[in-house]
Amino acid sequence: MELSKLTSLITTDPKTLIEKIRSSRPNEEIKSIQPEDHEVMDDTIRKNREVEVGNGIIDPNTRQEGTRKTYEPVTRIPSPIEKNIIDWAAQMAAGTPVECHALPGNETEQTLYDMVKHTLRENKTEFLDKTVVRLMGTYKRCAEVWFSEDCDEFYWGELGKFKKRMRMMMLSAETGDTIYLVTNNVGDAIALTREYKIKDDEDKDVEMFDIWINGAYITFSASTGGDWKMLENRKQTYKKASFVYYSQDRLEYEDITQKRKRLEILDSDHADQNLATGSPIIVAKGIVTLGKRGETGKVFQVDGKDGDMKILEAAGSPESLKMERENLLNGIYYDTNTPNMSIFDAEGMGANTPGITIKLRFLPATLKAMNKQSGAWGMGVQRRYNFLKSAMAVINTKVASAVGLVISPRFQVYLPSNDTENYNNIIALVAAGLMSTKTAVTKLGLVDNIEDEILAIEAEVAKRSKAAMDLAAASKAPANETQNV
Repeated sequence: MELSKLTSLITTDPKTLIEKIRSSRPNEEIKSIQPEDHEVMDDTIRKNREVEVGNGIIDPNTRQEGTRKTYEPVTRIPSPIEKNIIDWAAQMAAGTPVECHALPGNETEQTLYDMVKHTLRENKTEFLDKTVVRLMGTYKRCAEVWFSEDCDEFYWGELGKFKKRMRMMMLSAETGDTIYLVTNNVGDAIALTREYKIKDDEDKDVEMFDIWINGAYITFSASTGGDWKMLENRKQTYKKASFVYYSQDRLEYEDITQKRKRLEILDSDHADQNLATGSPIIVAKGIVTLGKRGETGKVFQVDGKDGDMKILEAAGSPESLKMERENLLNGIYYDTNTPNMSIFDAEGMGANTPGITIKLRFLPATLKAMNKQSGAWGMGVQRRYNFLKSAMAVINTKVASAVGLVISPRFQVYLPSNDTENYNNIIALVAAGLMSTKTAVTKLGLVDNIEDEILAIEAEVAKRSKAAMDLAAASKAPANETQNV
């Protein structure tokens, strides 16, 4: 849809516009990944067991008790493995906060850069980035929407006294929003829409539809007869659309859904088997005299010729069952490039495992994280920076000339590390003159105020040097002078 057509329908025929947007993507049902919502918990899929029990009615002819059919519950063991896959992906890609990087060339550019960083910090994007990656993996798509609001005179601190600040809101299926990205004929994004429901004064659901385009934020409300009424058309002067859209083609766990289902069936069936055969089952033959219930060391008396008694024991789970379960787990982690780091998997890794070993073990997960950083998520973060530059120029018109400043994200992949090895490498580089003390202190990351730490180190070095010089001078002094001291 072209932008001119979109803007025309907004004012002339919002009903047609909304129907076109809705039909642009087929309806899809994304099932819950919560373990309690899995198929193994559904008694219409994993049905309870049908059994026959006595009905308490004695047949006068056979003198035997009749039976009736009933159902007894089966074991249901769901697995949270899909949540683990998503959490691992989010932690690897966004567990280390994204660094906002720029090289300001003058005071105006520095002010713009500081305002962008202040806005990112105040909106807690270093934490929300993990949420973005998690929502992408869980629902395929999410979006962030930026808007301005009044602030007090102290909000911007030393940067100045401005009347506005920028706030950010996350949209996804998790918050009850159905979001659509509207693109033109060449695939460029021209609008973001959000469909959701609110409660009216009578506690009835009211359908709402929001549209963000470059220059405006429009809200519609469904009225009787299926028509739509415009409630608000708020102008925006950022010169860029105030949204960032994130998406991925497939769910993070989509490739292993069938394996997860089979794993849950295996675990549940095995638990049922243990309930049936885990407790001792006594099989008696012939005439048996039982000891009293509750006796310790009780004795059973059996007929010498035909009597027999033994405990029936299960032979144990077949080896093939154990092998299948292991294959399923390995396949699930392998197919999704997820580290399989249970307590048992970590037994072979010592406290001083070399860094290269850690990197190789996490290589598949690292590559997946790097793909996210260079894909939709990384491009979204870059677009966030580009929008905020324009927004800062609206809040503080003095920095408008600096919007050409290149601000870009620098990503890192979260990995366990061998701290001892890292520290020794840094110390060796400083000793060889290949790294400055300031860079070393920065890389070690042990202090917050690096400049104060450098001054403290220099003071200690000077103090030790003076003590060494005084000691050397004292050792060279003549004997009589030493005695006179």
